[in-house]
Amino acid sequence: MADGPKTPQENAQEVFDLVKAYTMQETAEPLKGLGDYLKWGVSGAVALGLGLFFLVMALLRGLQQIGIFNGGDDGEGPGVIVPYLAVFVAVAIVAYALSTRITKGLDQ
Repeated sequence: MADGPKTPQENAQEVFDLVKAYTMQETAEPLKGLGDYLKWGVSGAVALGLGLFFLVMALLRGLQQIGIFNGGDDGEGPGVIVPYLAVFVAVAIVAYALSTRITKGLDQ
């Protein structure tokens, strides 16, 4: 039970305290969990990006070592562009596959 009617200053202080508590509950506390989410998300994205980059470079260098694709002794010829096209197609397929998986959860 209340002791008696409150003064306007007490009412204002109570409203201020309620707004402050609500703001802390709805903004500050969820932001604390965002740190771990970003830490693991960014580090995972960097690791995945570096891994895919080195995998693509290995694919390109491997295709360039095949005799028909390295242009022969002079290093020129129509087959020189084939490894680059093959790697481009492989990267496009992987990018498409990843983009469909990323946006799959956004449709719901």
